[in-house]
Amino acid sequence: MSPETALLVDLVVALGLVVVLPLGLSLLGPHVVPGAGGPWWPVAGLAAAAGAWLPHGPAAQLATVPFLGGSAVLLVAAVRGALPGPTAPRPLAVRLAVGVALALPSVGAAAMLADRGGWGLLGFSGTYLALTVPHMLFAGFTAALVAGLVVGLDEHRAPGAPEDPVIRDHGRTRDRAARAGAWGVPVGTGLVLVGYFVGDVAELAGALVLTGALWCTAWAVLGLAARGWARGLLVAGSVAVACSMLLAVWWAVGEATGLPHPSIGQMAATHGVANAVGFALCTLLGLRVVRGAAGERLEREGPGVPALQGTATRPHRPSRTPGRRQA
Repeated sequence: MSPETALLVDLVVALGLVVVLPLGLSLLGPHVVPGAGGPWWPVAGLAAAAGAWLPHGPAAQLATVPFLGGSAVLLVAAVRGALPGPTAPRPLAVRLAVGVALALPSVGAAAMLADRGGWGLLGFSGTYLALTVPHMLFAGFTAALVAGLVVGLDEHRAPGAPEDPVIRDHGRTRDRAARAGAWGVPVGTGLVLVGYFVGDVAELAGALVLTGALWCTAWAVLGLAARGWARGLLVAGSVAVACSMLLAVWWAVGEATGLPHPSIGQMAATHGVANAVGFALCTLLGLRVVRGAAGERLEREGPGVPALQGTATRPHRPSRTPGRRQA
């Protein structure tokens, strides 16, 4: 990588560590990830991001330790989250997507530790390791998290209200797209990772699956009920990922066939920035608003609104009045 590209990659990684990762974890809540929504995650990310400006060696690796510790916490949360929760059971596709989202930052943390120490890792070094970190933060964590969270997020109808056939059909289409994304993003990401070891053709297959899955997720995001600036954020995120993944496919096709394709510097400046700022940041901010609105409806209208684990605004409390049944 050129010095300019390396600087851009470091800035994108800093955005992921300090802003995007903590923001995404806050959507899951502290019941899923310890400390989610609190100051520890941004501080740990800031320390790891600051290490990029230190010379490679023990000091730069020491700055990575908070991120390594945090990734271990996320791994434990991934195992716990893969199991059905008694208070808010989630579909298998959602558990898979969220579990993958929580597990993959550990891959980025290991790559960061090795890169800053000047080591190799599983036969990779240098540019490969440096680019693994942003890919695990955005293609790994954010993409899988968004794919999991949008499943069922907007399945809402006021109790007793008549069902509109148009809205019903639209909701079913959105739900099918959301579930396809929740299955496809983890599978596509896994194929890309396998492609690193197997060859460019497998990586191309993973890029195609991941692109199709993210397009499904983007379609589901566009179907969420949102207004104002939240709608603008979700539209911007969906458009950004739709365009940026075309660049990823172009890159993968070029690597597999030898056809002309963008350079690493061009991919970082276009695909990388679009995914980090356009997709990850905008979509998570928009989902935060939508999720808050869904929580308010849950408080106001009762059990007609299903909630994902970690998104409910308050726990269920049984009625203390004898003879009465409370939802």
